[in-house]
Amino acid sequence: MAKAKKLKSGNYRVLVPDYKDENGKWHYKSFTAKTKKEAEYMAMKFSHNRQRSSASYDDLTLKEAYERYIGIKRGVSSPSTIRGYEQYQNKYLQLLMPMKLRNITAELVQASVSELAVTHSPKSVRNIYGLFHSVMSVYYRQLDLSKIRLPQKQKVEVAVPTTEQINTLLDFCDDYVRVPVLLASHGSLRRSEISALSPDDFTDFGVIINKSLVQDSGQNWILKKTPKSFAGNRVVPLDRELIQECLKWNHFGINPGIIDDHFKKCRKNSELPYFKFHSLRHYFASELHAQGIPDKYIAEIGGWENVETLQRIYQHTLKDHADELTKKILNVFAYSNSKNKSDCNSKSEKQA
Repeated sequence: MAKAKKLKSGNYRVLVPDYKDENGKWHYKSFTAKTKKEAEYMAMKFSHNRQRSSASYDDLTLKEAYERYIGIKRGVSSPSTIRGYEQYQNKYLQLLMPMKLRNITAELVQASVSELAVTHSPKSVRNIYGLFHSVMSVYYRQLDLSKIRLPQKQKVEVAVPTTEQINTLLDFCDDYVRVPVLLASHGSLRRSEISALSPDDFTDFGVIINKSLVQDSGQNWILKKTPKSFAGNRVVPLDRELIQECLKWNHFGINPGIIDDHFKKCRKNSELPYFKFHSLRHYFASELHAQGIPDKYIAEIGGWENVETLQRIYQHTLKDHADELTKKILNVFAYSNSKNKSDCNSKSEKQA
């Protein structure tokens, strides 16, 4: 049993190993009290209750554990997240699903992960394993998963259209998808956010984003009163002419699937290289970045939770500005070289 240590405040604290994450790092539960005896008692009670609780789940199958986990997450996770969990439960790790938790071994888990890696991308495997790890962390912590090896992450090439390609696409857009393309490329809106819009969401200066249209586990489209993330709540500035065009749009309320179908058809007709509707958001970010807009402000307007996501995009973008940037770089060194030559010539003249 871990011993309590006295803190500078005079209180005593005990750290109890709680669980290892997928990287093998231990996470600890902290118990603080005014006396050493009280802190150690709290820690001992936690350990005892956890062991007793874990033992009661021994007879659960992995499928039953998934169902319980999804059940307790249903009230706090988005409908689309729950739908994804249920798809993972029904489609992946099927050899493990009927097994009792106590019979699942690290070897079996590694074999299942390795099998998935043959036919799925590293990102997909990591997502599937991430849910499995979360379920096991709640219902069977005794299983040591710290040595499970996942496929290495791959550097994904993000397809980002250029301004010329956006303009070409707009020439082929029908009435269903023209406004969505403009809102995504000029305002960073997601399909789910566009589908949830009404004319009342537009102001004289932009559009208010505070809801989204998503599918629940029954494949029904429902209006979610919040966007994809907390950062998604925002006001996006728009050009006044664009606002007027949006207000005249006749298809408010169409679902994201319809938007995507029309987008794919228009992109195919335009004979442009393949890129997704979501790539229009990347275009928005890259254009603002190229104009020197601070990353933090771009993230706020675009509904990204952090600038790291944007930076992953930027390494594949700025196609329209490549020649211009190259010229600037060459001009910098051309100036430097001409200055050095001038200095050398001056020195030679003085020596002569």
